[in-house]
Amino acid sequence: MFHSDVSRHALCLLAAFSASALLAGCGAQDAVPPHEGDPVCTGWGDEAPADGVLELPRPTGPHPVGTQIRALTDSARGEEATEDPDDRRELVVQLFYPADPCGTGQLAQYLSPEEGDSRRTTGGLPIEDGFEASILTHARVGVPLAEDGAPHPVLLFSHGFGMLRADYTSLLEDLASHGFVVAAISHTYDTELTVFPDGRAVPFGSVVLTPAMDASEEEIEAFSQAMNEHVAVWVDDARFVLDELTAAAQDDPGGLLTGRLDLERVGVLGHSYGGAMAAEACARDDRFDAGLDIDGSLFGPQNGAGGRSLAQPFFIMLATDHPDDASIDETYGALNGQGYRARVDDTAHLTFSDLPLVVEHFLGEGVAPELLGTLDPARAVEITKAYTRAFVQAHVRGEAAPLLDGPSPEYPEVAFEKRP
Repeated sequence: MFHSDVSRHALCLLAAFSASALLAGCGAQDAVPPHEGDPVCTGWGDEAPADGVLELPRPTGPHPVGTQIRALTDSARGEEATEDPDDRRELVVQLFYPADPCGTGQLAQYLSPEEGDSRRTTGGLPIEDGFEASILTHARVGVPLAEDGAPHPVLLFSHGFGMLRADYTSLLEDLASHGFVVAAISHTYDTELTVFPDGRAVPFGSVVLTPAMDASEEEIEAFSQAMNEHVAVWVDDARFVLDELTAAAQDDPGGLLTGRLDLERVGVLGHSYGGAMAAEACARDDRFDAGLDIDGSLFGPQNGAGGRSLAQPFFIMLATDHPDDASIDETYGALNGQGYRARVDDTAHLTFSDLPLVVEHFLGEGVAPELLGTLDPARAVEITKAYTRAFVQAHVRGEAAPLLDGPSPEYPEVAFEKRP
């Protein structure tokens, strides 16, 4: 079971988007019109974004990036978050993939208007209506998947509890630019908002009830136990998505994935509760060749019972303020596969997402350091990309990754260790 400080830490993070979490005001920002689709083979281009536009950090790999959003229904599972026994588990998955260099398509929106609305209201971000149109991504919609390098290794990614998959777009685009097909899962009812392709919008409505910040030890214990049990739902989501990708690799109705996926090379990763999912998915399904946890306490059925003896390589990346955490120490100590652990200076729990970039752009520097950290946002993205990419290159693709050999002078902010 978790120590109370870890559980209270989790409560603080689940409250990260309350109206009191971000108190700064917002200056006026002009929204930009939708981006016209240009041929991807023209390259990224050298033009600076328009005034008031936040361009996400550019992907570092050789491939342009495509994206597609899909709705999936697991007819074998009911939906425990609703009252209707006939409801089935429905998910939204966004694919990021290496694209045909001469494909054409519009740049994807960072957030849908509904997600932008939710981020301002439910999330408590004090920002103007329509701000999401002023964030520039690098993935294009409707672009064919690259033949060069196919079949491509596959990664499954899960967001933090109550967050949006879009909060990690910089990382996901970068992995795709290096030749990985990434399936980013929106865990319905456990994400801030799930917007389906048909326009349905399902708000957060988790069966796990978050106790008040002044909760008793007994209430915190009950919350921790519920989180330990609920991770199984996310693992089943990931396994179902992998099943669907396996079928699509054989015969994808739209043709995008047919013959393009290497399902002998699959990794699973996530931030916060998504990282707990990654560890538990590795424990339950040997189709996952490697796993990565980004600053997540490792909730799961074996929490407090000596940790998981994972056979797969596993990487744990921690924020500076991550408290002493038996779930991390036990799992790291019990690894049977190659293990890595890194702690990044001047970071907080949300540093590893795009949120520091977004908040600094719209609200200015120094907002909510207890949530976003004090590390320069661009540097934070660079570090998160570099270590994530090195890990999946080494243990999913099977290529050399010198960054994993030991501490790097290129990244003095990172305290790095490995075992055995």
